[in-house]
Amino acid sequence: MRDQEGAVKRERPHASVVRPTGIRGLATALALGALLVGCSGPAGEKVNPSAWKSYQLPFNQVLFDLKQTGEKEGWAVGERGLILHYNGTAWEKVESPVAGPLFSLAFPEPGHGWAVGADGTILEALNGQWSERPKLDKWHLMSVAFASPTDGWAVGERGSIVHYDGGEWRLVPSPKKVTLNRVVLNSPRDGWAVGNQGVILHYDGSNWREVASSTTRTLYGVAFKSPTEGWAVGEKGVILRYDGSSWSTAATPVERTLLTIAFAGGTHGYIVGRGGELLSLHDGKWSLSSDSPTGKTLYAIDVSADGKPWLAATSREIFKKQL
Repeated sequence: MRDQEGAVKRERPHASVVRPTGIRGLATALALGALLVGCSGPAGEKVNPSAWKSYQLPFNQVLFDLKQTGEKEGWAVGERGLILHYNGTAWEKVESPVAGPLFSLAFPEPGHGWAVGADGTILEALNGQWSERPKLDKWHLMSVAFASPTDGWAVGERGSIVHYDGGEWRLVPSPKKVTLNRVVLNSPRDGWAVGNQGVILHYDGSNWREVASSTTRTLYGVAFKSPTEGWAVGEKGVILRYDGSSWSTAATPVERTLLTIAFAGGTHGYIVGRGGELLSLHDGKWSLSSDSPTGKTLYAIDVSADGKPWLAATSREIFKKQL
């Protein structure tokens, strides 16, 4: 989970543009509850020696999630209701209907997206315009994912699970009353959620059930390379591997908390952490990359189809791999 700051007055409807700039910083982590340098390039852009492009945010708000939704389009969400849109050149701040933090977003189809956040917030985006859906309860929703445009799930505090059926969101019984930090869907009949105390839940198309976990450490991220190869990450560098039948502890090259994991195309896989750690998967083993663009906490990562990741850091920067 992540830090929640007090609500502030909403931004005016006009957009502020986020232009590329340099890379900064050494790390400290943010937490909510149990979790919660470059050289100049063309046109004034700054790229560090490892060929990361950096976009500096001109406001004091941390990003918690970002998604690339097209070849030259992306979205990001964060503290105080922050919503950013990438137009292929720059990140623009767009009007948000809420002032509380947004923790996760998903775009199951072009022009149609969702975001979830504090106090049960659910937002819907249609053609770039965001509106709030009715809240189902008061607990923070930490993650949202979709199997199809009409089949979505969100999870959060106290084991909260809500389901979207193409028309409405509804509460679903949860087998565990601990915070769930991340949910992913391999198909409408194969979903996974991870959370505090090492909890792992599986959805089989009918119900969510707890499955055996090989750790009691909090898990913050989960992703699948294929339906029979999954990975989960969390506190003190813990990494778990799913082999198609069970979860087991895997080797880890770090001891600091790992926050998010992402795959693209079944090949490119990355993990990010609280000290700017960037791990990549090679031959079934995770190794620490030497070219992380920052020492600040990396909450968010998304990997485009070409295997080049987007990163969001608590230094108020977004990074895009160039090579």
